[in-house]
Amino acid sequence: MKKALISAVALLVVSMLLVAPAKAKTVEAYNSHIESVLMDPGKQWVSEDGILHIRDSYWVGTEVGTLGSSTLEDWLSFNIDLTTGEGTLSGTWLLTFEGRGTISGSATGKISLGYLINGMFIGTHATGEFEGVQKKGALDGMLLDPTHAVMDAVGLVYYP
Repeated sequence: MKKALISAVALLVVSMLLVAPAKAKTVEAYNSHIESVLMDPGKQWVSEDGILHIRDSYWVGTEVGTLGSSTLEDWLSFNIDLTTGEGTLSGTWLLTFEGRGTISGSATGKISLGYLINGMFIGTHATGEFEGVQKKGALDGMLLDPTHAVMDAVGLVYYP
């Protein structure tokens, strides 16, 4: 009898989950323009094989786009072959929309010719009016000099 009651309750719970309507998300095209400057170069060294390693460099700037204007903070790491200018980047970022909330996430990418940047981003943590919002897409930009970068981002924003 006890097993039958547990089975009946389990069947009822599963049935409710299957019948419950799925919450629809709204999806919107996303684009933005980013400008940032290097505030702290982080730890840097060149390995014996000619690779420049940069860890935890700190960049600050602005991002203006679909979600509005925000302050951008990036904590980036790079590995760049000094002979070819080819390399990789990875890091985390935080957008702060004054009085509205934040969105944070990560980015990865490639560097070509020592200054062209091409990569991907994803933002999955948000606060304030952006609670539950996620965004992801592609980055395309360049280092104008070792301390100034510009990029454009395109992708999708997912609203809860």
